[in-house]
Amino acid sequence: MSRITGVVVALATTAAVLSGSTVGAAPPGPPPESPATGLPREIPGGVELTLADGDLLRVWAADNHRAVWSTRRDASTGTWGARQEVLRRKNLFCGDVDARTASGAVAVLAQCDRYSYAEDQAPTSSRALWSADAVSWSSYRLVGEAYEEPGISPDGTNAVWPLHEGYATRTDAGFAAHRVDSEGQEYTLTATITDAEQVSFVYGDQTGRRCALVVLTRTGDGAPARQELPLAEGCSDTSLVNTDVDTVLVGDLSDPAYRTVVSRPDSASPWAVTEVAPASAPGLVWTDGRLATDFIDTQDLPLVALGGTRGGTVRAQLYDRATQSWGPSIPVHDTGRTPCRWSDNRVARPLAVLVAGLTCSGGRQVVLTSTDATSWQALRAGHHTFGLSPDGRYVAVPGRSQTSVVSAERGVVTLPLPVTGRCDVVVPDGPDGAVLLTSAGRHRGWPTVLRHSSPGRWTTLSRTRLPVFEPECRTVRSSNDELPFRFDLYSRSKGYTVRIVQRDGEWTVRRSRY
Repeated sequence: MSRITGVVVALATTAAVLSGSTVGAAPPGPPPESPATGLPREIPGGVELTLADGDLLRVWAADNHRAVWSTRRDASTGTWGARQEVLRRKNLFCGDVDARTASGAVAVLAQCDRYSYAEDQAPTSSRALWSADAVSWSSYRLVGEAYEEPGISPDGTNAVWPLHEGYATRTDAGFAAHRVDSEGQEYTLTATITDAEQVSFVYGDQTGRRCALVVLTRTGDGAPARQELPLAEGCSDTSLVNTDVDTVLVGDLSDPAYRTVVSRPDSASPWAVTEVAPASAPGLVWTDGRLATDFIDTQDLPLVALGGTRGGTVRAQLYDRATQSWGPSIPVHDTGRTPCRWSDNRVARPLAVLVAGLTCSGGRQVVLTSTDATSWQALRAGHHTFGLSPDGRYVAVPGRSQTSVVSAERGVVTLPLPVTGRCDVVVPDGPDGAVLLTSAGRHRGWPTVLRHSSPGRWTTLSRTRLPVFEPECRTVRSSNDELPFRFDLYSRSKGYTVRIVQRDGEWTVRRSRY
C-alpha cells in the first residue's frame, strides 16, 4: 500500500524544507467565481460556448479558411451532432472566430478577408453572424477592420460588433452600422448591448500624457454619455473583452494576477473599476532577481504570490479577493546557499493543488507544493520534471529514491519507487498511483516500456513502439502551457513529443513531431 507522507506543523526556517502550517490565521475561503469564467473556451480556429440549456456549441473557421462551421453537443446524451456550414462566400477567406451567447442565441464574429487570409494583418471583410437557436444564421458584412469579439444582450435578441470609431448592431429591426467619436482610441476595444439596445463602447484612450479607459454609452445614434476611468492598462496594447452585458476584463486574460475587472451593477449605473489586478493590489511584497515574484493560480484556492529573498528563503502571500489585498508574507522553503531560479511554471489549466518548480544548481529540480495554500512541502525531483493528469487534479513528482503523487484529497502520497533514467517521465494515475515511461535496460535504447506503480516495484504494462533515441535521449521538458499536457524529448539531432494517456482503461503513449 502507498504511504501517505504526513505534514509536520512548523514555522522555523531551516536549510531544508519548511513544512507545515505557514500562515498563522485561516486562509481566505475559496475564491468567488471569476468573471473570466464567462469567456468561451478557445479551440483551433474558434471557440466553444455553453448554451442556456447546457448544450455545447463549437464554432470555428475551416483549416483552408473557406468556410465557418458549427457543431452542437447534446447535454442529455453527450453526443455531438453533424457539422453545419454557418458561412461560405465566393472569394471569402476566414481565419478565426469569436462568439458570445445568451438565452440560447449566439452572436459570432468571423474574421475574414477577400481572396486570402493572413494572420499578421487586420481583416477587412469580417462578418457579423447571429442566430436565435444556433441553427439558422443571418450574416452582415462589417465595413473596415473588425477583429474584436461581439457583445450580446441578456435576452439574446440584440448584439453588437465593435469597429474602429464605430460599431454594428443587430436588433429586431435588423443589422445597422453606427459611427461614434472615439478620439484617442488605442488598440483593443469592446462593446456591450442591453435588452433595451443601450450600447457601451469601451476603449483605451491616450491623449497627451493622460491615460484612461473610456466608456461611451448611448441608445440609438444620440450623443453618448462619456466616462473616463483612470487605468494605466488603457494606454497599452493589452486585452480588453466583455464577458457579459455589465462586465469587461482588462489586461492579461490568461493570468488572473494581471487582470482588472470593470463592471456596473446594472445598465442604469455608471461603469467603475470593481476589481483591481492583484499584481497592483495593496500589501504585495515584490521581489526581483532569480526568484522574482511569481503568481500561482489553482482551481479552488486563493491566488498565491511566491518570491525569494536574498537569504534564499522562498516566501508566500495569499490574495483575498473580497478585500482585494494581500495577506502577510510567510516563509515556505529555504534554499540555503544553493542558487535557484523558477522553472517554467506556466500551466494551461489551473491545477487542483499548488505547484511551483525550482531549478537549482546543477539542474536539480525542487517542486514546492500545497493542497490548501497554508501547508507546504518541497519535493526533490533530481533532474526530472513533474507530470500532470489531464484534468489537473493530480501531480506526479519523480525522484531518485521515490515518486510522489499530490492531490487535494490525499495530500502527498509517497511511493518508494525511484526514477533514475535521464529522460524517464511519470504521470499520475489517481491520487496514489503513477505510470512511468522508461527503458527496459541500459543497452536497449530509450524509451522501450511503459510501467505502472505497484507495492515495492514498477510493473511493466507494455512495450512501446516509439522511435529509440541513438545514441541516447539527452533532455526532456514538460509542455504544460498548452493542452493536452505532454513531454518534449530530444537528443542532439532529433526529438518528438509524447503524451501518456489512458484509453478504455489501458495506458498507452501517443507521439507527435515538434
